Amino acid sequence: MKAISPQSLFADADQLLMAADEEINRAEEDAVTHLICHNSRQSILQYLTGYLLDKTVHIPYPTTLDGLLDKCRALDDRFQHIDFSPITCRFDAEDKDYCLDFEKVDECFRIAQQTQALVKT
Repeated sequence: MKAISPQSLFADADQLLMAADEEINRAEEDAVTHLICHNSRQSILQYLTGYLLDKTVHIPYPTTLDGLLDKCRALDDRFQHIDFSPITCRFDAEDKDYCLDFEKVDECFRIAQQTQALVKT
């Protein structure tokens, strides 16, 4: 089995965030909020996982967004600036619930962008 590289996770995360960006820039009545939510959340997961793999940190399975963020914060204080409190599903190890309110998914998208910026610097 081929090992997953941090670079491939970052590339996947970039694609997910780009798809969320395309959807969020549609007219609000045309935007599919489920896609914005899913793609934003998955991009955060990929960015944090890639960061931890790059630092050779063990990632337990299953894990949550909060669990990943805690591990990242232990390595780098810059992660203290990321606030997942608007992401209500951050404690869920399974990816089955979605926010559908446009305001809510807009906030999740913003947090995904913040995560991308932090991981890529």
